Amino acid sequence: MYRLFYNYKVTGDVLYIVLDPLSYPDQVEKKGNVAALYKEKKLIGVNLFSFGELVKLHTEGMIVTPEDKLIDVINSELQNAGLAPLPYTRDSGYHVGKIVSLEEHPLDEKAQIVHLDFGEGKVLETTSHYPNLAVGALLVCALDGTIKYDGTLFRAGTIRNIGHQADICSEKELRIGEDFKQAFVVKEGYAAGDDFYLGGK
Repeated sequence: MYRLFYNYKVTGDVLYIVLDPLSYPDQVEKKGNVAALYKEKKLIGVNLFSFGELVKLHTEGMIVTPEDKLIDVINSELQNAGLAPLPYTRDSGYHVGKIVSLEEHPLDEKAQIVHLDFGEGKVLETTSHYPNLAVGALLVCALDGTIKYDGTLFRAGTIRNIGHQADICSEKELRIGEDFKQAFVVKEGYAAGDDFYLGGK
């Protein structure tokens, strides 16, 4: 997965391509308006300067589902600099899960163990402190390998012997509102397993 970030007000006219959010560069190679960032010779990101001269962007932060035509412009710049092109975005990393069961957490009285159905027999386990969870509710979750809006990477794992395989999101985490104290509950138009940004009905 990669992510695109652009915020003219904060960082100026630079499009950031994040390939590995966990690494910091130890080498930068610049060709024209393209700066390639490497960590131990592995490409971890690219900065495209003066990008507004190519495409006018009005985003402030992560571009979660870039259009194919935007990727075409980016790829032209990358290839001119001798870099590999990006694939088109066909998965945002944010999927809708249906709560199929809730259990008390044995080690944290304020948390619950949540089992979520993501369709096609895929059921994932996670934990949550959100108070508004109910069996049957549809929630938006970041899945393993997803680079989130804040630039961090969600990795599935195990915490205190309980699976943490999906990251339940609030509306603030999804940048669609300001409420961060409750899980964002999808009301209609989606089914378990849908891509929240690309797969709703």
